[in-house]
Amino acid sequence: MKEYHEQTGPFCRDQDSTTKMMFHLVIALLPIVLFSFYKNGLVPYQHHKVGLYGLFHPLLFILIPTVVTYLTEWVGARLLLQKKGLELKDYMRHSYALIPGLFLGLILPLNTPIPILLFGSVLATLIGKLVYGGFGNNIFNPALIGRLFIITTYAGVIASQGGYFNAYELDTISQATPLSNLTTIEGIGSYETLVAPYGTLWNFFTGMIPGAVGETSALLCLFAFLYLVWKKVIKWKISICYIGTVFLLTALIGCLNGLTLWYPMFQILSGGLFFGAIFMATDPVTSPVTKQGQILYGIFLGILTVILRYFTSYPEGVLTSILTMNLFVFIIDKLGIQSKNKEKSLLLFASIVIIMGILVYQINTLYSYHGEKVDPNFSLIEEHQVGKKVIYKVSQKGNGGPILCEVVIQNGKIEKLEVLEHNETPSYYSIIEKENYLNTLIKEQMHLPELDTVSGATISSNALKKLVLNTLQEYEEHYGK
Repeated sequence: MKEYHEQTGPFCRDQDSTTKMMFHLVIALLPIVLFSFYKNGLVPYQHHKVGLYGLFHPLLFILIPTVVTYLTEWVGARLLLQKKGLELKDYMRHSYALIPGLFLGLILPLNTPIPILLFGSVLATLIGKLVYGGFGNNIFNPALIGRLFIITTYAGVIASQGGYFNAYELDTISQATPLSNLTTIEGIGSYETLVAPYGTLWNFFTGMIPGAVGETSALLCLFAFLYLVWKKVIKWKISICYIGTVFLLTALIGCLNGLTLWYPMFQILSGGLFFGAIFMATDPVTSPVTKQGQILYGIFLGILTVILRYFTSYPEGVLTSILTMNLFVFIIDKLGIQSKNKEKSLLLFASIVIIMGILVYQINTLYSYHGEKVDPNFSLIEEHQVGKKVIYKVSQKGNGGPILCEVVIQNGKIEKLEVLEHNETPSYYSIIEKENYLNTLIKEQMHLPELDTVSGATISSNALKKLVLNTLQEYEEHYGK
């Protein structure tokens, strides 16, 4: 019987080899950078939505964090790591300090204010890299650390500036980003509610949909993947297993709900999954070393992404999945080594199949309504009648959780709409207050299906609109006759 021995890392290629890898990585990213300039700069400029600065803003948005992460690493290496003279020079040459900033600029919303972008770039290097001792020692992907900080802290501020939409998309698309839109619809969704608002699946494949600066084009990510595999730069098993797992699970979910292959295609072409699977999950420092570990890593990333998309209010899931799995890389490598034993390999495979089966069953149970017109995000908490008035206390799932409201209806018309409690991000909700959206809902209650949501607070305003529609439907069923 064969014995397998485990050694502790880190395991690094020689510096020349790593430098070549980074060179090929930048080459693979160049078409994506140019596409981001075309989609977010040139297209709005051609439609007279931006001026000269807006035309070049996407390129500046990518360039700024690239420069800032380099300068931050130089200062950090000098002050924190006590590098000096030739040692500092050699450290900077092999720290690849430009890469985290380049990635950060590509995975953030275009309308992130520049001061926030600068601050996030500094934190990406300090917290994601230098505190662990520099390149090769970090356990988290630095660019994802920077994005996590920016999105969790300043999401409302970014949304108020336009969020993920370029200037042209702000005028032509009234929905949220594709996966954010998924959280606002009833049930599992349909082609008309998930894909049609953005065109066709071809728009998703080419990248002409709202999203982060450089992560929307699956087509260009696919070309980059083929190039990087050819040059032996990335761990391709991770990408294949990650995307394949999400496709398989969502295909099963779609099939159980009468949906065809467009549904899993929508899932893998949305939310920057291709970009994350090809560029972020395969980071040589923060991903597994063993081949079996890479397969397991990709599968677990796919499972976790599906869990986050269906069971949380953070539908994209890619960023959180990768950062979470970064924590367990050493365990996954151990599992990968043990999986070389046939008995343990079969046990592990059976466990994964069982986990997937339970997950599909739970999601299908949660999202299946057998034809009943029920909104699972709506709850009738209290109802009482005072004369001709019917007073409802109802809630609707918003971006941060349930939005609790009091709705007063008399003679089939809403007289009062008041938010009693909510968990929305304050900066998000302030947009709704600024737009006086509650009064708009009351005034336009006869034309609610056609009423636009509030730009910058799409999910929250859409939840309020659905709350009113559901409450009116409840009134009609009991008092309409």
